[in-house]
Order: sequence, then structure tokens, then C-alpha cells
Amino acid sequence: MIEKLNGTTETVDFKVSSTTRLYHNHTAEDFPLHWHVPGEIICPIENTYQVTIAGQALTLLPHDVLIIASGELHSITAPPSGERYIVNFSNSFYEQFQELSLFFSTLHPYKLFRRADDPDLADRLFAQLTRMEAEYGGADTYRDCEIASMMLHYFATIGRHYTRQIHGEELNTPKQQEQQERFTELCNYITSHCTENLSLDELANEAGFSKYHFARLFKTMTGTTCHNFLLERRILYAKNLLVDFTLPITEVAMRSGFNSLATFNRIFKSQIGCTPSEFRKLGSSSSLS
Repeated sequence: MIEKLNGTTETVDFKVSSTTRLYHNHTAEDFPLHWHVPGEIICPIENTYQVTIAGQALTLLPHDVLIIASGELHSITAPPSGERYIVNFSNSFYEQFQELSLFFSTLHPYKLFRRADDPDLADRLFAQLTRMEAEYGGADTYRDCEIASMMLHYFATIGRHYTRQIHGEELNTPKQQEQQERFTELCNYITSHCTENLSLDELANEAGFSKYHFARLFKTMTGTTCHNFLLERRILYAKNLLVDFTLPITEVAMRSGFNSLATFNRIFKSQIGCTPSEFRKLGSSSSLS
């Protein structure tokens, strides 16, 4: 259920745990187009679940895992009957861990892990959510700590799987671990300076690599190109500015590091599924709560 929805903006209240909100959802309720600051995990238990995000319609099957990044517009259509886990998590808390900071930085707009592709991974993740649900409704003593530790274990399971997908191996050597740390720092640097005119040469120099080696390593370490990563950071920055209705969209584009309104509109729509103007109108809609 959505507790507080103003236009398309949902406010997520962490009541039981300060870092995580878990629902074992049984309702046939549809959720309109909305977004929220916390990230979200959706895992059907019984029957399918329809999620539309970034202009793509996804049909989730039992034990599939969909992770939706912070700030992504999405809507949900439920079947007449079924069950699913819906988990919101505090990005600000979990991003304190360096490895998760890198993982979250490559999350937009979402990551989907199909059970059909890896039944063992899906079953392990589902079992972890089941244990988390038991803790969520259990004793108050140290419950917050236990839930946070369970979520860390959940993310670590996904992170190791994702790393193996990208690298084809574990990051066991000191050199590989050092590269991971350097790229985590670099991703944080890009996020902090995304509105500036960052060049590939500058970023390669910041990371301590040649331009060619840097471009290849960046794709290997993050799963995306440096250019696309920078564009994603700029779009996230722009979404926060669009909440201020006094700012013309042209100014939002310029402040976000785009040199033209046309480029901004095109990239925004390709990533978010609507134009900046449409996004702003959605946010200005009357409260649906």
C-alpha cells in the first residue's frame, strides 16, 4: 500500500526498522505512477506482478527479483489474486558501505534477476526475505540491527552474483580489489561533479589510467560506459531540480550539465519514460492519498 502520495511523490515511513520497510502484500491493488527516495525490491511469491518503469513493461514471475533505484518513476498492476514481498530500503544507510555505493551507482533505472536464469540465486534470495519477514514481525529487542544485517547479507548475495556476471570471476587478487576501490571513489567523484564538463581524459587521469584502459575498465567494473554513467547522474540531479516549479526547464537543463534543451529532453525521456515537462506535471498533480 502507498501511505502518503502527493502527486507522484511517495513518502516512505520506516516504522518497524529505521533502514527497511517490508510488506507481505496480498492485495489486488494497483499502484499509480509514483517515485520515492528509498530504493525498492519486489519479489512475487504467488502469481505474476506487472511493473512499468522507464517506459518498459515488466512481468515478474514468482521468485523473480526486481530492484528499483531511488527516484525512478514506476507503476504497478496487480493480478486478481497473489502474494509478493515489497521491500523499501534506505539508500543513505546502505550506501555507507563502499561496495554497495558502487552497486547502487549502477542500479538505475532497475536491475531484474529472473529465477529462470539462476534458480539457485533466486531461491537463496527468497529464503532470505522469508527470514527477514519473521524477524520483522518478531521481538523488538535488537530487531533493527538484525534486519539491517539481513539486508546487508541480501545485498552481498546479489553483489557477488552481479560481480561474477561482469567479471566472470571473484575479485580475489589485491590488484582487483584495489581497482574496485578506485572505481568506487571515481563513481562518487562523478556523482559529486556531474554538472561540470567532465572529459574522459580528466576522469582517466583521476583514476590513474590511460584513456583507452580506463574506458575498458570502467565498463568492466560498472557494467556501463563512463558516458552513460555521467548522463544518469545528471538526470538524477535534474529530477531533484524539477521539483522546484519556479525554475524554467531550460535552466534545469543548464544547471544539470546539459548544453542544450533538446539534448536534455531526449535523454530524459529515454531514461525516465517521459519528458521533463511531463515529469513536472505529474509531480504537480493533486494528492492521491
